[in-house]
Amino acid sequence: MEQEKVLELLHSMTLKEKIGQLSQVTGEHYVGKVDSEMVETGPGYSDQVLEGDTLYTIGSIIGVSSAKMINLVQSEYLKRSRLKIPLLFMHDAIHGYKTIFPIPLGLSCTWNEGVLQKAAEHTASELRAAGIHVNFSPMVDLVRDSRWGRVMESFGEDHLLSGNLGGAMITGYQKSADGRIADSGVAACLKHFAAYGAGIGGKDYNTVDMSMREFYAYYGKSYEIPLKQQPRFVMSSFNTFNGVPVSASQEVMKDILREKYGFEHIVISDWGAVSELQNHRVAGNGKEAAELAMQAGIDIEMVSTLYLEHYEEIIEEHPALIQDIDAAVLKILQLKNEMGLFENPYVDEELEAQVMLNAECLEFAKEAAKKSCVLLKNDQKLPMSKEHKKVVLVGPFSDTRELLGNWQCKGSFDDVVSLAEGMRQAERSLELHVYEALTDCPAAELADCDYIVVAIGERWELSGEGHSSVNIELEAAQKQLIRDVKATNKPYACVCFSGRPLALQDIIDDIPALLWCWYPGTQAGIAVAELILGQDTPSGKLTMSFPRYSAQTPIYYNEYSSGRPANASSYSSRYQDCEIGPLFPFGHGLTYTNTEYSSFTISSYRITKDQAIQVSWEISNPSSYDYDEIVIVYIEDLVSKTVRPVREMKKYKTVTIPANQKATVEISIALEDLQYLSADLQQTVEPGRFNIYINQLENADFTIEY
Repeated sequence: MEQEKVLELLHSMTLKEKIGQLSQVTGEHYVGKVDSEMVETGPGYSDQVLEGDTLYTIGSIIGVSSAKMINLVQSEYLKRSRLKIPLLFMHDAIHGYKTIFPIPLGLSCTWNEGVLQKAAEHTASELRAAGIHVNFSPMVDLVRDSRWGRVMESFGEDHLLSGNLGGAMITGYQKSADGRIADSGVAACLKHFAAYGAGIGGKDYNTVDMSMREFYAYYGKSYEIPLKQQPRFVMSSFNTFNGVPVSASQEVMKDILREKYGFEHIVISDWGAVSELQNHRVAGNGKEAAELAMQAGIDIEMVSTLYLEHYEEIIEEHPALIQDIDAAVLKILQLKNEMGLFENPYVDEELEAQVMLNAECLEFAKEAAKKSCVLLKNDQKLPMSKEHKKVVLVGPFSDTRELLGNWQCKGSFDDVVSLAEGMRQAERSLELHVYEALTDCPAAELADCDYIVVAIGERWELSGEGHSSVNIELEAAQKQLIRDVKATNKPYACVCFSGRPLALQDIIDDIPALLWCWYPGTQAGIAVAELILGQDTPSGKLTMSFPRYSAQTPIYYNEYSSGRPANASSYSSRYQDCEIGPLFPFGHGLTYTNTEYSSFTISSYRITKDQAIQVSWEISNPSSYDYDEIVIVYIEDLVSKTVRPVREMKKYKTVTIPANQKATVEISIALEDLQYLSADLQQTVEPGRFNIYINQLENADFTIEY
């Protein structure tokens, strides 16, 4: 449809029909809750206003999946829609639709934008084949507290990495780098704006209170960076920000998102967030809540109907809002037109089966899962020796298929490869015995075995939205299992599945080798098995620090410098009953390769406005593995007028190094990499000295001057 026709359509709409386009509901209103293809991810809502023709003005649907069901809802809607404006269908495919990839926190441990972009491309293909047009992903909220349940959806504790990985996923979903949506792409929705991951105490939906310097320098950066990839949607967050709920904040949604960050597309609320302004007590009734949200620039109200209930009163009192409404409706119509819905609002049902769980996608899911795993500890117990043929696999995660993690969308446990299945597939000569509890294993079998794999973790239901925890330690029974295995004096290693970093201080000394697998997705078992058996090497590095104890959170690598830095003295910034620092720091991750760094050089020890510094070194891979080495460069500003973090990650890259080969790495450091946001919110860099750290946080590799 030509732009002129779209404008004609807009002008032909009644005000009620326009407000309908700004409203999103669930699909059962049109066809009933037919089967499991109707999914709800939030509390119920009043649907009284949706009676009669109002239901056939609605602009979009959430939670309906499958081509057949979407075609049915679309058909029933269009039969009674006056203007025949097709529905948009939206969903939460956070780490895959039918083929499930590692949780985003796991994917982030690849540090590889190409991996995340490819995962998003595969997800988009499955979504579009199912008839879905908009995906509520990526979540780029900066997170420093692993008690927060939604940490599993995040990319970790660094703003630069979170922003870059989010941008890669936006490009992948939309299959375009310029904001357009390719034929097999979907509209990406960046979320949750703003600072949703900074809720006090790690509680979901909780208050956020921070300085604007902290926001613009760190929390805001994780949105500002990926917004350059032009996602077609941004979702407002549930939380209050400095005293005002975000969905009612003109400062956040207009001054920052629209004006400062330049976002021009569609803003949608989170589920029921407009109605919940009443719970925040900034609105005394539904009409006031809708009014606040409209004035803040919330284009689409997700799963509450206050816009439809109160639009007449609101427009009568605030007639200037009609211009905002027209602008929002036009963006929605243009998106529907861009996606070809006016010409063909339906989806090919035969194509869906061909796209879902296809061989290429499953193979990539396995590779992504392997790259996401992080080897946290290894006292020469991994990989398992090829001489070990009699193996006991024990623990609550030994043979479960529930390895998708939360937000598993349409993923099915029936399609998942369990760890036991994976080990049998990866090495058919193994004599593998699988038990949930060690007491189930016959004594003679245990005595005769060569090696034990202990499969532990936190159940997938314990992380995700609404699943914050005060205790993020392993269950007592699993700790006892580890100690019982240790008592056998057999060689053993632990693999752990989890949606968050766990606090392991009181058990880590009993674990000789620990492979952290997150929730790896559909191909979980075969991916992890190949790493255990040494058919490939782990290569991931942490994007979140692991606390020693639950009470040590939030903990993160780039904390501000203190007047009394942590040391052995009681009068320093530390806990008296806990060792200093995390158990495993940001950027930590081992391999099987025995890689060596050498031949460090620097082009100059003095940086200028016009002349960047080149740092280079050689990486040797003496192993039989082809793998990707993750290189991380940190900066320390030795003296600054405003307090800065002790370390800041400024550059990173993944370097492919073939087996028994070397690679030369070069990193450029420019003056802008030394800049910071001052107390008066100005980007600045001051003359002085700066330390450079490569892949570690303790000892500077170079000191440069400006």
